[in-house]
Amino acid sequence: MFVFAICLQINNASAQSTKEATELVKEYTNLEEALKNPKSVLRLNLSEVQLKIADSTWSKFTHLQYLSLKNDHLKQIPAGVGNLKTLKVLDLSGNDFKVLPTTFTNLTNLQELFINDDQFFDLEKNIPILSALPSLITLHLENDGLKVLPANTSKLDHLESLYLNNNLFTQIPSDVGNLKTLKVLDLSGNEFKVLPTTFSKLTNLKELYINDDQKFELEQNIPILSALPNLTTLHLENDGLEVLPANTSKLKRIESLYLNNNQFKQVPPEIKELDNLKFVDFHDNKFTIPMQDIENHSFGVKIRF
Repeated sequence: MFVFAICLQINNASAQSTKEATELVKEYTNLEEALKNPKSVLRLNLSEVQLKIADSTWSKFTHLQYLSLKNDHLKQIPAGVGNLKTLKVLDLSGNDFKVLPTTFTNLTNLQELFINDDQFFDLEKNIPILSALPSLITLHLENDGLKVLPANTSKLDHLESLYLNNNLFTQIPSDVGNLKTLKVLDLSGNEFKVLPTTFSKLTNLKELYINDDQKFELEQNIPILSALPNLTTLHLENDGLEVLPANTSKLKRIESLYLNNNQFKQVPPEIKELDNLKFVDFHDNKFTIPMQDIENHSFGVKIRF
């Protein structure tokens, strides 16, 4: 009986663990279903729906960690969303609002916020709210039609990841250099040539995306890139590169280099001079040398063709 009781307890514990794991990954896409037991809902995806939810309804989701209101074309974000104090990830992409409700300052556990494809979003007016979120470390501002960054951007001094890709920057604002906690920065899909000298302040930056930037002048920017003490991953994908400049050798700290979707006809010899390089991505280039000959050649690093 004792052994049976132990086995029963183990089975019950296993069943409970399985149940919790199932609830953890379940994503509700129907509001009516989610409201049947709102306290058990951890993920709620209400993308591309007509939303008319009373503010009092949001407070029922006492354990919600993920919420998507993507592509709902909301002209105002419901103030009741600010009642979701356990929320960690919020996607507000594809809406028509200008400012966040002041109740957003209650989202003390929010870690990641998506504000992509929001052409009406007024970044300058919203920074006081965004900067008041103590746990916000990842911010997406992709394809928002941004041409400049407001002066008060420096108040976002707790961000670790910032995505500014596919905007309208012809110059990267110098204010970016004031975000000294940044570890990941995506500047892909813009029209700039050179990075601002203030980039040297980004001493914690580890990964930088400069993809789809056809006007980017790599040779001119290497002195700035090489001055970043923690930059180990660099993305230069689809930048129209045919060769690497001679001063590429200054990128001594780079460990992973992404050069895919460029115009390389052979593996540039400069990669041998990068002392810490461990991985290079060359897929979708224009290699004229037979692939077998390239793969049989020793470059001292792992290469993806």
